[in-house]
Amino acid sequence: MYVKIAINLPMDVSFTYSVPENLRMFSSIGKRALVPFGRRQLTGYIIGFLDIPDIENIRDIIDILDTDPLFTPDDLSFYSWAASYYHYPLGKALHEILPGGIDLMSDRIYKAERTSFSLSEPLPERQQSILDLLEASPKGISSKRLQNLFKNGPIRKDLDALVSSKRVILEECLKKPLIQKKMEQWVSLAVVGSSNPHLSPRQQEIVSYLKEKGMVRIRELRTVFKSSSPIVRQLLDKGVFSLTEREVYRLSREHSENQTDKTFLLNDDQVTACRTLKGRIESKQFLTYLLHGVTGSGKTEVYFSAIENVLAAGDGAVYLVPEIALTPQLISRVQQRFPREEIAVLHSDIAQGIRYDYWRRIQKGEIRLVVGARSAIFAPLVKLRLIIVDEEHDPSYKQDVRMRYSARDLAVVRGKMQSAVVVLGSATPDIRTFYSARQGKYAYLLLPSRIENRPLPEVEIVDMKTQQDKTGQIPVLSERLVTALRKTYLEGRQALLFLNRRGYHTFLFCPDCGSSFSCPNCAVSLTLHAKANQLRCHYCDYSVSIPSFCPKCKGRHISFYGAGTERLENEITKAFPDIRTARMDRDTTVRRGAHTRILKAFERGEYDLLIGTQMITKGHDFSKVTLVGVISADTSLNLPDFRAAERTFQLLTQVSGRGGRGSEKGYVVIQTFNPDHYAILRAKYHDYLGFIEDELEIRKSLDYPPFSRLINLQLSSLKEDRGRMEAEELGRRARNWKQKESGSFPVVEIIGPAEAPISRIKNRYRWQILLKSENLHALHSLARHLTSSDKNGTLDIQVDIDPFSFM
Repeated sequence: MYVKIAINLPMDVSFTYSVPENLRMFSSIGKRALVPFGRRQLTGYIIGFLDIPDIENIRDIIDILDTDPLFTPDDLSFYSWAASYYHYPLGKALHEILPGGIDLMSDRIYKAERTSFSLSEPLPERQQSILDLLEASPKGISSKRLQNLFKNGPIRKDLDALVSSKRVILEECLKKPLIQKKMEQWVSLAVVGSSNPHLSPRQQEIVSYLKEKGMVRIRELRTVFKSSSPIVRQLLDKGVFSLTEREVYRLSREHSENQTDKTFLLNDDQVTACRTLKGRIESKQFLTYLLHGVTGSGKTEVYFSAIENVLAAGDGAVYLVPEIALTPQLISRVQQRFPREEIAVLHSDIAQGIRYDYWRRIQKGEIRLVVGARSAIFAPLVKLRLIIVDEEHDPSYKQDVRMRYSARDLAVVRGKMQSAVVVLGSATPDIRTFYSARQGKYAYLLLPSRIENRPLPEVEIVDMKTQQDKTGQIPVLSERLVTALRKTYLEGRQALLFLNRRGYHTFLFCPDCGSSFSCPNCAVSLTLHAKANQLRCHYCDYSVSIPSFCPKCKGRHISFYGAGTERLENEITKAFPDIRTARMDRDTTVRRGAHTRILKAFERGEYDLLIGTQMITKGHDFSKVTLVGVISADTSLNLPDFRAAERTFQLLTQVSGRGGRGSEKGYVVIQTFNPDHYAILRAKYHDYLGFIEDELEIRKSLDYPPFSRLINLQLSSLKEDRGRMEAEELGRRARNWKQKESGSFPVVEIIGPAEAPISRIKNRYRWQILLKSENLHALHSLARHLTSSDKNGTLDIQVDIDPFSFM
């Protein structure tokens, strides 16, 4: 028997191994195998079988690492499609898709050779330092730890030289996985019978307890019978007790609280949507629906109705949300609606051990409902019949590192593969989604009004150019917003303030010489974080203490510009010392569970005001929020992106929709320097269709999606000059391909190479080549040609595919 193994390596190939006789009955697709690879031992994933080997000199796999498969052949088909479409090696894709921390890892341990060397053989300074360190550590030091101890560049060549000269010994070993099955010890009576007269009264008491209970956790005995451990050991030694180990599953803390869910009488539009989805789900045929409902229109009730139909039939459903911050409130509502159903919660804030247990239980069919962020689209659900993508327009569904996938797009692909119904829901659908519905590719469901006919909030636009004070400075808060905030507080209501920048000041500069304080690793300015007394880079996390003088001219007149959420919080505290304020951004939600704690406290009324970045703009339902303030509507409007106006309209509409969801009407204040921009004006009047017509006209004139398809090749290198040369060579190669293949493929427009909008991040210099065409096959053919043409250069190439390019 021979198996095809995918390994977590930057190579888009699989490897063939033979299976020893003793492991054959345990081998199946979806299990992990420990395999030899060169001098190392690596974890691979079984993806197929061969009767006849396709290579010579085949090596045996070492071990099978799983009792049950982690994915099925159907799951593998989906994962393989995603890896191929996004130009990512399958082994690396599987490593990212499966729960983290479960693989055995090969490690290199370096030890000093005890043989003495002549003093006439001096070593280079750094090699001598490494040798001295190893001689002081008889057990050896791993290569990773050694590199961490030497910060001044890579030491691999130095280590190789020491090994070659036999001063250092290299040993390959395996590190245990970080995450394993959680086992608990249980005890039971070895022989069930009458009381043993040779037992002490205390021992008899514990034996009687086990007779009544049967099998009991050891930790339970320790709780019921204080200081019982020695007695249990004695009973085990006497053969009265027998000891066994059982696996126990770890659970998310988000399952610990239930809340009473609000119930509403469904309106006619909701009833129509629910009936339509029910009929399609019962047919077990694939179809994608766009559920277009204004904010507060009750889309969640439609989702729940569809989930109810799926679970009643014994099938499975995935419910995707764009932000981790949305899951606590949603989980409470889902639990209330489906009290007998166990829910798997999958997102990056869930501990690895919990994720591993959920994953295996989902694959076994023990859990049928998965709620989570974008990675939950890969959950190995049995009999998947429904995929819901809430706030489908949100850019958070797009992963921008490693395998750069769009979970929204993959939801449509997976639905088609598994004959599942896909529901894309939003108050502000992505233009490409809406266009697909208009073209008949998606079915369209509309919820045009709020539940109970509640009014949409009134929106006022404040032109910040008119808000200058006597010194010419523009305040963070306009007079209109200050007045509205005071009124809201006095009425006992709550408010949200949205500012999509964290930190205190967003820009520091020296007025004497004009220099700014920039990150040494990235081509961006450092942001002031006053509470931490630091300047920080929001791309590489570089930080430095706030300087008291300019490092260039030594001037001491440091000036500040711009405002972030930290400064906004400070301004509110000074202006309204009695208002209880919470802040929700990346700085305040670093610790696990922070999202949940902040939102639940706000929902309980412990805070009057919540300040935050875009994580507070969507999906939340707070009945006491009547005021919403947008501090700077221009932040997203000025981005170098053809979707800037669309993103601005969506953000403004979504955050506006957080207000007035209870019995009181909402009021929104939008502060901007561009009060006449069409995206801002359309958001004021909640006019989605008007915005769509404005934007489609502009997109068509520029031949941007949905009228074309895009692939962006993101290029980076540690060496600026060499990287630029290779980027230019890649551009020439692209144009040569275009000329050569002009008769075989439709026209592909090649833009670049050009410097990326942020030209350096984490000391990597960056360029990009944009490929644009109406033909998807042509784009992918050119992208594959470019990414496979040169593997020996210094240029790293990442393929970033515009969402909905496969439609």
